[in-house]
Amino acid sequence: MGLPPNAEPTPFSRRDPWRVPMGWHGLLRVVDFQTLLASQPTIAAALDKAQRAGGTKAPEAKALREAYYLLAKVLWTRRASIQRVHDLAWLDHSVVSASARLGHVWQGEDGLRSVASVETIASDPVFQELFPVKGSDWIDVAVQAFAGISPTVKLERGVAGPIRVGLVPDARLKALYDAASTAKFDAPPSAVTVLGEIEALAASARRAGSASVAVVFAASSFEDVPAE
Repeated sequence: MGLPPNAEPTPFSRRDPWRVPMGWHGLLRVVDFQTLLASQPTIAAALDKAQRAGGTKAPEAKALREAYYLLAKVLWTRRASIQRVHDLAWLDHSVVSASARLGHVWQGEDGLRSVASVETIASDPVFQELFPVKGSDWIDVAVQAFAGISPTVKLERGVAGPIRVGLVPDARLKALYDAASTAKFDAPPSAVTVLGEIEALAASARRAGSASVAVVFAASSFEDVPAE
């Protein structure tokens, strides 16, 4: 399934090995939106390094430039649509805090089946927040800002075309942890693996003790094409 021009994941979600037989991948990750949205200096430094190495038109430089502007747009508007939340999660995973927090990527048909196996057995409503099926809603996540600017950022979760974003905020992390722990008892092996990841991520996010931290699921379908 190809992506329409207005719904295309950034190159950060396409770094090797991003090519998969079914053109699908999903990222499950702990994201600290305070740290992520304040990471423009980190992105600027990475951009400078990429431009020195490959020039201003190099694919990595272009991607980092887009990431810098993405952060600026979200900080200015204090809002992030489904696609932007998707891209922010992959940016955090690939660049901003690649080794700082837990995260797991599922790819292709096997990955899709693993996630679907959890959706099949999961009955707790909190799983619908992490794996939305249709529609969308907006939630507020605390992100400190300059005086006079809203102390929260509105983030959209749900489904938009080939992009799917789930987000469980700080206030719901205990419910997510408890639901994952309970569901593992009667789950098939494929679901147990995913539920174990969810349980670990929820525990890690809770230990952070910050209202800006959430567990995020960012998935997308795309046409698998050769690299340029």
